[in-house]
Order: sequence, then C-alpha cells, then structure tokens
Amino acid sequence: MKTTSSGIAVVLLVAMLAVQSAVADISCSDVLNDLSPCLPFLQGKAAKPSESNNQCCDGVRTLYAAADTRPDRQATCRCLKAAYVQVHAVLSAAQELPGDCGLSLSYNITPDIDCDNFLLHGR
Repeated sequence: MKTTSSGIAVVLLVAMLAVQSAVADISCSDVLNDLSPCLPFLQGKAAKPSESNNQCCDGVRTLYAAADTRPDRQATCRCLKAAYVQVHAVLSAAQELPGDCGLSLSYNITPDIDCDNFLLHGR
C-alpha cells in the first residue's frame, strides 16, 4: 500500500509541475505597463509612435520579447482583448502598431481573436 501511495504522489507531483510550466509568466499589468506609452496613438490622439514616442515602440518590443511561450502569448492576447474595449482603441491603430515599431506579426489583430487557439505554433 505504501508503494502505491508513493507512486500516486510522484505522478501527482509530475502533473502539477507540468501544469505550472504551462502557466503564463506574463501578467496583464506587465502588458499594460509596456503599452501605456502607446495609449494616445491607440486612441487616435497622436501621430505614429515611431515619430512621436520612442517609449511606445520600446514597450511594444519589450512585450513582444516577453511573450515568448504559448501561455504568455495567450495571456497577452486576453489582456489586450479586454483593454481594447476599455481604452476605446482605434482598430486600425492597433493593427498598425507592430509594423510602426518594426515588428512583423504572422496574424491579424482583431477584437474577436480567439485567444485560446491563438498562435499554436509560434509568432
């Protein structure tokens, strides 16, 4: 009985570690902090960020580098999807932002993107 209990404990520990490794390391506050300098551009109140605000593009690049796993990209997606509505972002500005900051994305930014199936195989 003791061997069976030990075996179950090991299996549960391995399962817990596997679940923890799939949890995002990036928080919504990280995402919002990185992109807060972009808010005037995203709301249509400022010129392109590369021209008006280098901090915006620095934040975009920092966020892009930090979201390097699928769980991180999904957490970032969920946060941005919620923030999009709250800050009244202009869709065209949100879609232009990565390119304006020198990044190329392999997907389209839309307010109805499915974050659970988001970027299954990379960026």
